[in-house]
Amino acid sequence: MKVQKRENTTWTIVSFVIEITYSLMWQKLLTYTSFMLLLASCQSTSTSTSKESPPQGKYRAAIQLQGNEVPFFIQFEGEGANLKAYILNSDERLETDVLIKEDSIIMDINVFDASLRAKYTDTVLTGEWVKHYAKNYRAPFKAVPINGQQRFELEGKPAYNFTGKWETYFSLGSGEPRPAVGNFRQEGNHISGSFALASGDFRYLEGNVSDSTFYLSTFNGEEAKLFIGQLNGSGELIGKYLNGLTGNYSFTAKPNENFRLASKERKVSTQTINFSFPDLQGNIVSLSDPRFKGKPLIVQIFGSWCPSCMDETKYLGQWYNDNKERIEIVALAFEKKDDFQYAKTRVEKSKNRLNADYTFLIAGHEKDVSKAFPTIDGPIYFPTTLYIDKNGQLRKVHSGFNGPSTGPLFEQWKADHQAIVEELVKE
Repeated sequence: MKVQKRENTTWTIVSFVIEITYSLMWQKLLTYTSFMLLLASCQSTSTSTSKESPPQGKYRAAIQLQGNEVPFFIQFEGEGANLKAYILNSDERLETDVLIKEDSIIMDINVFDASLRAKYTDTVLTGEWVKHYAKNYRAPFKAVPINGQQRFELEGKPAYNFTGKWETYFSLGSGEPRPAVGNFRQEGNHISGSFALASGDFRYLEGNVSDSTFYLSTFNGEEAKLFIGQLNGSGELIGKYLNGLTGNYSFTAKPNENFRLASKERKVSTQTINFSFPDLQGNIVSLSDPRFKGKPLIVQIFGSWCPSCMDETKYLGQWYNDNKERIEIVALAFEKKDDFQYAKTRVEKSKNRLNADYTFLIAGHEKDVSKAFPTIDGPIYFPTTLYIDKNGQLRKVHSGFNGPSTGPLFEQWKADHQAIVEELVKE
């Protein structure tokens, strides 16, 4: 009996220990399970919030280049699949293609092979600007909702008004300084305008003034530029110009309402011209194509990577719709890669986005443009416009383009363009 009692006592103790052990194990398991369910719930809530709360309204954005901020604005409109984002520079609203994926946002910028890619947390976007066709071309990017911020956050009040025309010279690393016309409008400490060179303009610049110094910037996906100009005691502007990851240049300027750039017209050694390139379907098209017979022809030297080409194509697209019974246009696209499929994709996007309902041909790499037109003297800028008469003879070459941001220069180009077209149509 004693033995049996001891065995019972021992079994009771063992059972008690086992019961306590299992109890502790279940408590740990329940605690762990509860923790994992709570964590999953938090993660689910966070993901849901990100998906349901994309950026809205106006943001001040900035790209970090060479130790400096290049600021611009982004306007977000709509929700879900209808979310739109626009890059804002002065009067320009440049549309992007927006993709939201959980807490990430990708903005492919208009026609260019470039994007802004960012995470967004508590309404702040943090990421990078990427040019996809260029190796390792990346720069940090950040954007925050506007709360009264200006493009440049400056403390000093304006001590000078930069409104008017400026005779400007850019030192761009080699050769003689290149002349340019600066044209600006200033109200309070807000300033906008552009510089126009023989090759084309710097497009929509916008910024602010502090004391006797202006700060101007622009960003369009393909380009990020910063200009800082300080007035010295002699009334001359001494400035620096930053372009992209490595471009670091200088400029000088002085007020001159009568300053003019030299003519953009180019001499040609012969009026005979020809071309033969594939269209977007791969069919070879030449100057002798039946669609170009019996009408004057405008040949546009174009690149989908070229912001000034975008501006000219926006204008020519609408203009062609109003004049296609009288004249034809063909764009010869010289692209960043000598690859037909890549070039076709980029050019198709440009053609569709810019509503250009005329013929586009894939002409090769951008470096091949001078080889394609050996009879045209001097460098061929993007864009360049060739005017050909009904007999297939080259009559005029206009190299470079000053777009809408240049005001009077753009109006003058439109008038000159219309005049030569009317002349060719009447012949």
